[in-house]
Amino acid sequence: MDTQKDSAINLFVQKSGGRVAALLEACTRCGMCAEACHYYQATGVPEYAPVWKVELLRRTYEQRFTLAGRAKVALGIEKPITNEDIEEWQKYDYAACSLCGKCTFVCPMGIDLASLIKIVRGGLTSAGVLPEGLHKKCVNQEEKGSPNGFTEKEWADWFHSLEEEGIEIPIDKKGADSLIVFTVLEITAFRENLRHMARIMNAAGENWTVSLKGRDAFNMGAVTSNGKLMKTLADRIVNTAKELDVKRVIVTECGHGFTTLRDGYPNAIGQKLPFEIEHITEVMAQFFREGRIKLQEGYWDNGRKFTFHDSCRIQRTGGIMDEPREIIHHLIPTKYQEMAHNRENSICCGGGGGMRGFDEGYDNRMAAFTIKIDEIKGAGADTVITTCTNCRLQFLEGFKHHNQTTEVTGLVRLVSEALVEA
Repeated sequence: MDTQKDSAINLFVQKSGGRVAALLEACTRCGMCAEACHYYQATGVPEYAPVWKVELLRRTYEQRFTLAGRAKVALGIEKPITNEDIEEWQKYDYAACSLCGKCTFVCPMGIDLASLIKIVRGGLTSAGVLPEGLHKKCVNQEEKGSPNGFTEKEWADWFHSLEEEGIEIPIDKKGADSLIVFTVLEITAFRENLRHMARIMNAAGENWTVSLKGRDAFNMGAVTSNGKLMKTLADRIVNTAKELDVKRVIVTECGHGFTTLRDGYPNAIGQKLPFEIEHITEVMAQFFREGRIKLQEGYWDNGRKFTFHDSCRIQRTGGIMDEPREIIHHLIPTKYQEMAHNRENSICCGGGGGMRGFDEGYDNRMAAFTIKIDEIKGAGADTVITTCTNCRLQFLEGFKHHNQTTEVTGLVRLVSEALVEA
C-alpha cells in the first residue's frame, strides 16, 4: 500500500532542486493566489487555494531537506505524507485546477505556482492517482494516436472529406513550408475548422500540408505532467516535421498543444527545434499585415456585440494578445467590447488542464464559469470569440448548463468567412 505514497514522494524529491526550494521558501502565505483562483472564488473551498494545492510538495521538501521540517515530524506537529493524502490531493490538483497560471501572474513574490502544481500532478500521476477519464485518454493517445481513440483512418477520412467540394487537403507533402497540426476537439466537435483552415492557407498562397503521422497536437502527457508521455507524443509531430522538412509547425486552435510544442518540449530535451512553432492566430495576423489575405472591413460589425476571451495558454502563457485584436478590430470596429479582465489578467474559462476530460471536475468548472458569465454580461456581449477549441467547448457547455443564450465562435471561422476572394 505504500507504493502510491513512495512513487509520489520520489518524484517530489527528484524535482526539489534549487529552483523549487527557492520558490517554496519564498511563499509568505499572503493569500493573493487564492483571490486569483476562479475555483476558490466560485466555491469558497479553502483547499482550492493554489498555495494549498502545492502542500504535498512543500511537506516533502521540508521533511526531507530542512531541520525545521524534520523537527515538525519528530514533535508531531506535522505528519509524513500518507496514501490517504495522495488520494485526497487529486480533488485539489486535478478536479479544482485548470493550470491557468493566474496564480503565478498575481504572486507578489514571483512564485511560479502553476509549475509547482504541475509537479504535484506529476507525483499523483506517477502514483496512479489521476481521474479515470484522463487515464483512459492517455492510453488512447499513446496507443491509437488521439485521446478519444480516433485512429489514422478516421483522420484520413476527415482530411479527404472536402474533396467533393473541390477542396484538396495536402497530406504528408514533403518540402511544404508549413505543417498544420490540429486537435482532436476539432475532428470531433468543430469539423468545419478544416475547411476554414484550407481557405485561409490557400488564400494566402501558403505551401502547406497536414500529416497522418503527426496529426494531433493534443498532448495528454502535458495535461497529466507525465514527462515521458509528453515527449513520446510530441516526438510524433517533431519527427514528422523533420521528415517533411518544413519551416514551421502551425498549431490550430489548441492552447496547451501549442505551448507544449513551443516551450515545454524544447525545454525538456534541452535544445532548440530546427523549425518554428506558431499558433494559427499569429499566422493569420502575419498574413493580414503582409497583405497575403484580405479581409472585408467591418464584415462582422452587424447586430451582434462581440467580446474576446483570452485563453490561458495562448494569450497569458503564449503571449499572443495583440494579434487577435488586430484582426478583430478590423472585422468588428464598433460592435466589440473587452471584458473587464483581459489579456494576461483574463479569468480562465474553467475548462483547461484536462478539467473537461473527467466527470469529477464538472461541478467545479460549472461553478467557476459563473464568473465568466458575469464578465461577458459586463461587456454587454452576446457572442464570445476564442482562439482555443477547448475553451470554446467549455463555453458551449457552460452556457447550456446556466441557461444562457450567449454564443461562442472561433477566430479562424471569423477570418475564413470574411476573406475577400481574389
